[in-house]
Amino acid sequence: MGKHSEAEKPQKPLIPATHSNLDSIIVVRLIIAALLFAVALLAKIPAVVTLILLILSAAIAGYDVVLETIDAVENGRYFAAPVLILFVTFLAFVIGYSVEGAAMIMLYKIGLALIAYAVQRTRKTARELLQYQSESVAERAAVLMEGEGAGETKNGEEIAAAATGILRFVVLFAFAFAIILPIATSMRFTTAIHRALIIILVATPISVVSALPLSGIMGIGFSAQYGTLFNSAKTMEKVGAAKTVIFDKNGVFSDESPKLIGIKSDILDEKTFMDFIAHAAYYSEQPFAKAITDAFDQEYKLELVSDFEEIPGCGVDLKIGGAPVTLGTRELYAARGEAVPYEADNKNLVYYLMVSDKYIGKAEISDKIHEESSKLIPALKESGIQKCILLSEEGKDESERLGLALDADEVYAECDIDKKLRLIENLSQGHKDSVLYVYASGIESHSAAGVDIRVSQKSKYADAMIMPEELQSFPAVPGICRRVGQINSENAIFAVAVKALLIFLSMTGHCTLWFAIFVDMAAALATILNTIRVTQAPLFDLSGMLKGKDEQDELLDDEDY
Repeated sequence: MGKHSEAEKPQKPLIPATHSNLDSIIVVRLIIAALLFAVALLAKIPAVVTLILLILSAAIAGYDVVLETIDAVENGRYFAAPVLILFVTFLAFVIGYSVEGAAMIMLYKIGLALIAYAVQRTRKTARELLQYQSESVAERAAVLMEGEGAGETKNGEEIAAAATGILRFVVLFAFAFAIILPIATSMRFTTAIHRALIIILVATPISVVSALPLSGIMGIGFSAQYGTLFNSAKTMEKVGAAKTVIFDKNGVFSDESPKLIGIKSDILDEKTFMDFIAHAAYYSEQPFAKAITDAFDQEYKLELVSDFEEIPGCGVDLKIGGAPVTLGTRELYAARGEAVPYEADNKNLVYYLMVSDKYIGKAEISDKIHEESSKLIPALKESGIQKCILLSEEGKDESERLGLALDADEVYAECDIDKKLRLIENLSQGHKDSVLYVYASGIESHSAAGVDIRVSQKSKYADAMIMPEELQSFPAVPGICRRVGQINSENAIFAVAVKALLIFLSMTGHCTLWFAIFVDMAAALATILNTIRVTQAPLFDLSGMLKGKDEQDELLDDEDY
């Protein structure tokens, strides 16, 4: 169930194979075809010879259209461009418009050759956007950009599907036009058929769909230039529509692994105190615990540790040698009605050790906020994101103070990995595709968010990755993503407007086959060239990340973190 036969599958408009085959053979064929066409048109020769030269001209220019037509028909793609082009050319010769038919097929092939060249140049431009990135990132981006379907977007697929539906309707309309008009008026059948053929020719969706994947590829390259690498243009499309961004604190705003910067005990010597807190932290998965265990270089005696209990965001409870031990934050002790020393000027994370309900000492953990990411949330809001949410593994008070400093709309404290995943699922309900999750590590699967973006040079399980050193450029990326969709829509509207005008001219007798294909191919080239506008600046004023610095520094000072 759920599978479709070839005949039942939705048919996308087919861009002919020659679209990507620009070579000397085609050029030679077109030159020969043009010479034969010129002789047929200019030389004083019998009409039958003229007809033969025109047939030879059309055959030499477009014999591969016949091969493409056979392949398309065998695969059930009856509305593919080569099928319609061959059909129009054949009938043009049959009804006496052989000059137009031959000219049309030559212009069609010339147009495809120019489109192929434009596509190659556009792809080259997209690759050149990667020249300032590291070799590894540039290579990875280049592979993604060359992958099958890399530039396809949902918006583009909808446009292509609409073009297919319109094409079928227009073909039926053209047949009705050719039959009914001569019956209802004094128009000759050959004239009506000629106009109907032009309508069918104009309805082929080459100019509509030629540039659709290119704007996505250009967007992938341009985003990579800003330090964000997407796995596909469809992912970019979701980022362009995003309204909410959920951030992990660790690895995005602060070091992924905090550092132990000092210990103090008035009761135990430094070695014994370090031994205590290292054993207390050994089984914990919280960032402060890794900071402590990374600084401990002695042998563990884990047989002394029992009854271990994790308290997310606040610390741990356990027993060491049978004695109850707590290593936790001030919040934890305050909630339990226990007092620990207070130092008003200490802005580091402090974890206090109590053994058998007696205060022993403290460990200070660095929690420095990266300067390049401290203005990230205000900049994202300026770029169009409506809500930014912070997930922190620290306690409630510390997390709320940090959220206020970073301008987060909502803050969730004491988050372990499971709690983060539950929160993301709840926050994404009903509008999954408009939610982004930005994190550095710890998630070994895809979250419930529409797009997972990892701040790392590794992107396992993620839909995109941000180079850590270029995190400050990320606010420009949603604008790039939106522009890809805008360019696709602009191209489609332009191409449809051109086709509508040509169809009107065809119906009123003011258009020929060769003029219709010439204008339509020119429109295709215009849409391809328009994809370059994806890279036009300014997309976002990155200096906005520095706005309000003085006010924010009162809340978030480098020395305080």
